[in-house]
Amino acid sequence: MKARENRRVLWVAITVVAVAAIIAVIALVVPNALLRSDFIRKRVNKDPDRGWLEYDSASSRWPGTLHVKNLSFRDRDPKAEWAFQLEDADLTYSFVDLLRRRFHVTRLAGRGFIFRVRSRLTRAEATPTRLSRLPAIPGFPDPPLLGPPEPRAPATGKEWTILVDSVAIDDVREVWIEGYRCTGESRVTGGFFLRPKQQAQVYPSKLAIRNGTIHSGKDVIAADVRATFGARIGPWDPKKFPGSRMLRFVDGDAEATARLDDAEVLNRLLGEPAGTRLERGSGRMDVRASVEKGIAKGTIDYGSRDLALRILDVAMRGRFDGRVELSGVGLETWGGGRLNGGHVNLTDATVWDGARQAHPWWGRVDFERGEFRPKSTFLFTTSATARARDAQPLLQIVNVDLPEWVKRLLRLDDPVAARTAIRLGRSVVELRRLAARTGKLRIFGEYFARGSSKSGTFLIDAGLLSVGVGISDGKKQVRILGPRKWFRGRTGWEP
Repeated sequence: MKARENRRVLWVAITVVAVAAIIAVIALVVPNALLRSDFIRKRVNKDPDRGWLEYDSASSRWPGTLHVKNLSFRDRDPKAEWAFQLEDADLTYSFVDLLRRRFHVTRLAGRGFIFRVRSRLTRAEATPTRLSRLPAIPGFPDPPLLGPPEPRAPATGKEWTILVDSVAIDDVREVWIEGYRCTGESRVTGGFFLRPKQQAQVYPSKLAIRNGTIHSGKDVIAADVRATFGARIGPWDPKKFPGSRMLRFVDGDAEATARLDDAEVLNRLLGEPAGTRLERGSGRMDVRASVEKGIAKGTIDYGSRDLALRILDVAMRGRFDGRVELSGVGLETWGGGRLNGGHVNLTDATVWDGARQAHPWWGRVDFERGEFRPKSTFLFTTSATARARDAQPLLQIVNVDLPEWVKRLLRLDDPVAARTAIRLGRSVVELRRLAARTGKLRIFGEYFARGSSKSGTFLIDAGLLSVGVGISDGKKQVRILGPRKWFRGRTGWEP
């Protein structure tokens, strides 16, 4: 009796082992057979104008594992296109979840990652300059033009889902988003969920950049980049929220520091106002930002030990530092937000007059709360207060033959304090209701510049003596008789 029970137990054990062995063989043989055939490619690559998967080799060395070499994938929606390449990857997955039409990756480790994304444009937007900065995505036509809206196919219940619990990719070689390409030593970690064409989600993920370089087209705009970007993206429907519209679901934070060998990136940020440009000199920029539901806030700091610049056509050079504080910036449309404050500060400086004579100088401008509108004519709208060593730059801005008594008073080493409403934009500067004091002089005025066109009205008041100064597209005017009435007539306000 006991022997019979032992034989039964033995047969059960043999059966279990045999079944397990058969399952293991199936779990090993079937994936390898599928990977070596074109079965997976044919299922994914039904439409070459949409998703396209390719790899050099793929194999399963143990049940529930995969090793892939030179994996590449591209896809698009009506508003954007993207692609990635991964040189080498090892992953583990749940064999049981395959029965539920879910490719569940519990761990993915890889190296040699390249990621590119670009917007699809209207023909008017597809200018040669903009196209020259966009990444190429082989397999999709250039230029990348907007596509027609896609009909939403009803769910069949047979759709596969992709769940990746943990990603760790070293040697991230390139991240190219629109016109900006980052290369260097980077690492990305995180996870995601995808039900193609229906739902997507990115779990808390991080991109860490060490010794990176940022390019815009062929130009290097930042080097020695060290940054961490942490983000998560809540569930979204790719059909309802294509392209940049999905950015409304982003939460995260970022810290970055970089060396700028020239100030080109700052000029782009400021919109290159008329007669105002940061020129020669290197420095460092630090950025700290956070995002909640697609709305960003943060600070941008810049410092340079020796920067050459022009402000309202006045040449200056010295130690420079500046800060801009922004909030309420919508990532989805980059339509603008609030300027919470900031400053620019120039110390140990030199300013050159019209005869190229050098004068020692310093100056600081503090910006109050205002607006930030990157897609409008005026990038920044705010009020500002300023202090400076003297009024020497005003002589060059006015650039007229002033009475000698005014020149003497302006050339004194009396500090200047001023306040004005200011609007800065692409090739535009506006100063309204400027009020300044230096020594015995009070100065009131307005100044407008658009491209090469410049105009201004100033009242220089020394009590019993005053003079009005006007400039307009190269024409200059000095008003000694009735200057206050003349000033009111030109500006519409009482100084």
